[in-house]
Amino acid sequence: MENNKVDQSTIKEFNKKQILSLLRQKEVMVKRELSKELGVSVPTVISNTNELIKDGIIEEAGVATSTGGRKPVVLRFLKNARYAFGVDLMTGKKVRIVLLNLNYEVICDRSFDFDGEYEFSELMERISIEVQKILSTMAINKSKILGIGFSVPGTVNEETKVLEIAPNLSLTNVDFNNYQIMFDFPIYVENESNVAAYAEYKMGVCKNDSDMVYISVNEGIGAGVVADNKIYKGHSKRAGELGHMIIRRGGNKCVCGRLGCWNAYVSGGALINAYNKEAGEKIATLREFFQQRKQGDTAAVKLWKEYIENMSVGIQSIIHIFDPHYIVLGGEMANYADILLDELKSRVFDDTKYYSEKDVCILVSELKEDASVLGAALIPLGKFMDVEAVYTI
Repeated sequence: MENNKVDQSTIKEFNKKQILSLLRQKEVMVKRELSKELGVSVPTVISNTNELIKDGIIEEAGVATSTGGRKPVVLRFLKNARYAFGVDLMTGKKVRIVLLNLNYEVICDRSFDFDGEYEFSELMERISIEVQKILSTMAINKSKILGIGFSVPGTVNEETKVLEIAPNLSLTNVDFNNYQIMFDFPIYVENESNVAAYAEYKMGVCKNDSDMVYISVNEGIGAGVVADNKIYKGHSKRAGELGHMIIRRGGNKCVCGRLGCWNAYVSGGALINAYNKEAGEKIATLREFFQQRKQGDTAAVKLWKEYIENMSVGIQSIIHIFDPHYIVLGGEMANYADILLDELKSRVFDDTKYYSEKDVCILVSELKEDASVLGAALIPLGKFMDVEAVYTI
């Protein structure tokens, strides 16, 4: 009897998500159209849509033309019925917060600096205050918020909500459950590359493609893997740390403490540091590096050639290991696609018998630096209305 209750509840939830997902795509439909396209009975559609109307997620919006008999009622998807927050903690100095509606549209986008020495609890308190300000300014009731997702550059157990280690933030064993009291809606936490891959899967250049490796190139480098329509996490929730595969034994020191990691050669920070050492100058951003390269600076030209070589070595290994349909390059480096892509493709596909450009497409993210913060907000949105559990938290 108990199992039957669970099964009925699961089926009902599945049907409701199917209806929501289809209405989100079509915006307006009548009940018979929903029944036909989803392959469920009209009474099932009526029961579920009545609940969705009661919850304020869809509404009746007039009547359609009749083909005989009573005119059918038109149902409309209300994209601003619910929202979700995404927070990007890419560095200890800058925090970005976005608010998305059910149509994945950015309703609000704010950033703030958080410099100097601080306790992580102080940072979370500041985020909580900013979130409340956004809700107050936009006159949105907290009951309409489905949750808040945090994107962090490190190893995360999304089930226990523990950030195990984040070298770029100098953090270890941070339990986000301790900060739930600061928010009036559920907290979710995930690795920035995983949520960026999720965003690319849901709304980016590889929308709904089930075989993809996303590579994030920012201050550090990370990766997220989509396989069989799911974010691949691995046995210990640590899959995707491709930035720490060794490409040169005994090579440059990585932030993780080991020598020769891919991250120590192809991250944005590694490229900037290499230039400063080679040229004896002081630049702080990738923009400055590419300005120097454009001007024909000898050190910048030389280091860029080495960078392409090191990037291609890692990507070739990724292709051999995962055999993906797409490799998507994201993060800050995506802003320089016009310089990067052709050279990289030429090197990756040069002198190999195992794969070609017909087998794997190397693309640049459409979402660029927005991918991780959007992906963080998509987690609670996905739990609310995704039929297929791409993100299982």
